[in-house]
Amino acid sequence: MTVVELEAYRGLVRTVRLDEVGPAIAEILEVLSASGGALHRADVAKRIAERRGLRAKEARRALEAEVFAAFERYLAFAAAHPQPPLMHLPFGHGSYRWALTEAGRLLILATEGGERQAVSR
Repeated sequence: MTVVELEAYRGLVRTVRLDEVGPAIAEILEVLSASGGALHRADVAKRIAERRGLRAKEARRALEAEVFAAFERYLAFAAAHPQPPLMHLPFGHGSYRWALTEAGRLLILATEGGERQAVSR
């Protein structure tokens, strides 16, 4: 990535909010960030279910399917676009561990900074 491309991407990251990425993807990003940046996909789904207050087994299974599908759709979307992805499979295709990329970390930091500014006003 050249310096010009990096600056253009940083400008994009500053303008994109997590809720504009998509609700399921935003939740995945938030859970990964809160978990140190990487987590097994089953644990991601479990933590999202806890955040949503889902206790029924069927509801948790449906949520798990929703989260897994959203992540797969995101990876396909990210592969087709020139911007660096926000998340990836750190151990390669077929692994179940999900992780934030540097671009994902920057988006989280930019979003958290904007939320802090809004709260302090």
